[in-house]
Amino acid sequence: MQTAQVKMQKLKEKGGKLKFGKIPLAATNLHLPHMRKKNKTKKKTHRVLPELQIQEQQTTTTKGNSTLQIARSSSGLTFDPDEIAAGVNGVKVTNTKRPCRVSVSILGAKNLKRPKTGSSVKDPVFKVRIDHASQTSKEMRNIHKNEDGVMAVNQTFNFEVQDIKQTATLSVYVYNKALWGMEESLGSCIGLNVANFLQENGAGREEGTKWYDLLSKDCKALSGKVLLHIGGGIADPEQKITTFVGTWNVGKTRPPMELSSWIPTNNAYQIVAIGAQECDYQPQKAFADCGKEWLQVLNTNLGFRYKLIHAISRGQMRLAIFVRDDVVRALSEIDSGSLATGVGHVMANKGGVAISFKLWDTSLCFINCHFAAHMGHCQTRNSNYREIAGQLRIGYPRMEILNQFHYVFWFGDLNYRLDLGGHGEKKRPWQRVVKAIEAGRYNEILQFDELRREREASRVLYGFKEGEINFPPTFKVEKGALSLYNKRRMPAWCDRILWRTLPGHSVKLTSYVSTPTMLTSDHKPVAATFTITVHALPSSFSSMDEEDKRWHIRFTSMRAKNLRASDINGFSDPYICFEGENILRETRSKVKVRTLNPVWNPKELRPLVLRTFPLQRLEKEYVFLRVLDYNYTSNGDTLGYAVIPLAQAVQAFNRGPNGVAHFKVGLLHHGLPAGTLEGGIQLTWEINILKRRPFDNNESMMRKSGFKNFGRILTKRNFLRHS
Repeated sequence: MQTAQVKMQKLKEKGGKLKFGKIPLAATNLHLPHMRKKNKTKKKTHRVLPELQIQEQQTTTTKGNSTLQIARSSSGLTFDPDEIAAGVNGVKVTNTKRPCRVSVSILGAKNLKRPKTGSSVKDPVFKVRIDHASQTSKEMRNIHKNEDGVMAVNQTFNFEVQDIKQTATLSVYVYNKALWGMEESLGSCIGLNVANFLQENGAGREEGTKWYDLLSKDCKALSGKVLLHIGGGIADPEQKITTFVGTWNVGKTRPPMELSSWIPTNNAYQIVAIGAQECDYQPQKAFADCGKEWLQVLNTNLGFRYKLIHAISRGQMRLAIFVRDDVVRALSEIDSGSLATGVGHVMANKGGVAISFKLWDTSLCFINCHFAAHMGHCQTRNSNYREIAGQLRIGYPRMEILNQFHYVFWFGDLNYRLDLGGHGEKKRPWQRVVKAIEAGRYNEILQFDELRREREASRVLYGFKEGEINFPPTFKVEKGALSLYNKRRMPAWCDRILWRTLPGHSVKLTSYVSTPTMLTSDHKPVAATFTITVHALPSSFSSMDEEDKRWHIRFTSMRAKNLRASDINGFSDPYICFEGENILRETRSKVKVRTLNPVWNPKELRPLVLRTFPLQRLEKEYVFLRVLDYNYTSNGDTLGYAVIPLAQAVQAFNRGPNGVAHFKVGLLHHGLPAGTLEGGIQLTWEINILKRRPFDNNESMMRKSGFKNFGRILTKRNFLRHS
């Protein structure tokens, strides 16, 4: 029989993991009584001996030298940057190469025919592939052809290419939908060399618009043509992007064709976001509905250099995002969503529409809203905000929209009024307000602005910023007049534009104005212009290797304060769920019972394994988290959302081997404060702990440990005992 010391040595050589039969056991403090009992009946050597419990980190510090000497252990823990760079995956850590982006726009198609019958195609599906990555077009139905027989497709696909040399190829495939969800191949255009769309130094180059032939499946006949616009390039690490945001309550009246007094016509802005409310009127005969006419009016005013990347409508609310042609290739991950807050959450007369996308590696979200109207409904407007912030999900669906995008712009007809101390609109207060407006004394009446009051009390748009208002109230102006206010309604700044950012980012407001010369509505349009900073980060292409050394996040302490009470006893049973695209696997903390101010020690917080390798990229990334209330009959109620920036952890790592960064972040729930979370965070470089620990979270631990009642209703006592 082997001694415990021999087993100990073998266990270390295997990376801290020893297999007993078919069940892999981690070398941790986890004891599974039922497994010991089962193994006793089979083989005596299958018992888990206490002597086999090993430590993951064995470190000693040399006096007079700040470098931490790492003893050989199962984790391969390393803090020396030079040693990391020379070791496994070290090249990825020091990588500073920026990604090459290729943009493929399918503008149109013609002469598409089915291979067997030769009949025309109505609803084609387009698929674009570069190397092993592929993207499929959005669903299109009843595509109309122009007089030349060309179908208007107008869809853009963006790719990040690792190898920009001769090996990267571009292919376009066209399919036709058949019965039972099957796809019938119509033709393909394959083998386009990506290097042809780049200059020798990797700089961008536009190939221009060109027709490409589609070959049949057997490559013996032409099956149609596609009109492609292809561009590509490597971005600068940091870029300044000019942005225009406009909002207008159109007032259910056809707007003028000339909008140059409101929206830009000089190609000065790289991003243009236009939101409209009550945009519902009788369109001209050339358009099927007013939504299409509205987009055409915007496109005509902006000019040919702007491309519509996405538009969304919900009832009378509309949002359109245009980008200048020189930034199209930087776009990716375009998404959209909407939420109705009207009667029964069905009527779309009120609510919000949103569009999000990435510009290089920086995410943006634009939200156009229309809140409840009339005096005395301030709390209803606050409720509209909470519903949209908490229930409108785009991007990463498990996080609220305010906790995942680098930049969020919130605008629209928010309908907040002037509260002069009562809900009535008597003659004298109206005259006093109008007299102050005519004299340009806006600050005198802005002290009665509901939105300012509610924001200062943290009841709405928490964490958002707004520019200084130096323009007259935008509501309620008589139609056809420049500044004649309706005597039956109190003037108000109903139309607003605000913004917020994640930690480490900032926005420069360059203008905030209204346009009094637009006379067709009782609202005046509002516009704001910004300069934002976007980043193109080093590529982080992941691959598995023998040791799989990666960055880990270890928490040295963690505590939450002033959490929301979710249980009827006035407490919660909180735990933290760490997640996000840059984390290999979702990780959960231990559950704390009956508390609103929980404290977790390091043993109760599992390390996070990151997907990202380059330090330059890691410094710009975040960890998403949710604090939840444990409930054994459901997935648990969310108590709050937050993001932890990793920049301070990287800086602490660069300062020294024992570097620990302290953080404090606010929790949000439905866009409002929901407590705080603070603690210590440490960045480590070591062998993937998921390979050394098969039990990655509480649920999998219960599954793999043979918990008999998993899948049924679990008692909280048993859950806590196994967590």
